[in-house]
Amino acid sequence: MPPPAVPRTAHDFILYYYAKLIIAPAAGEKDNYRFIMDRYRRLKDGELRMSDYDREIERQSQQSGACAFCRRRGPTAPMEIIPRRLGGPVGVHNLVYACAGCHESRGDRELFEWWCDVLGRDKDELPRIPAGLFLKMSYEKHAVEFRLQRRCRSIRDLWP
Repeated sequence: MPPPAVPRTAHDFILYYYAKLIIAPAAGEKDNYRFIMDRYRRLKDGELRMSDYDREIERQSQQSGACAFCRRRGPTAPMEIIPRRLGGPVGVHNLVYACAGCHESRGDRELFEWWCDVLGRDKDELPRIPAGLFLKMSYEKHAVEFRLQRRCRSIRDLWP
């Protein structure tokens, strides 16, 4: 949940979570509140912008043969981040490669329902590629529908 300083709109939630995502955990900044808020404000002010889908797609191609969720190596198959039945778009930007175990575990569930409720994982632990694609698709959807200022209570409210 974003801190109280972040307004409760879809736009702000997307930018806040994207700011958290772009912080490299390897650099030791993962939980650095000041750094996260700096990136959030810079995104909001237009000083920084979200990257295109190409970044995640390129990263995914570099991790060929690894599950986007559990990172196990082996056979993988495409999995929609946002199922079409929930309005997910058709296209490579809505696909990640997942192992059979993650496919079976998720089934047709919504991403955060599966990740948080079924697997018991924290939403912030969602790996970079699916999280980045989810946030970008959410941003695009809300922008096209003129709903970026819609009130939001949770990252789960971003889609549908």
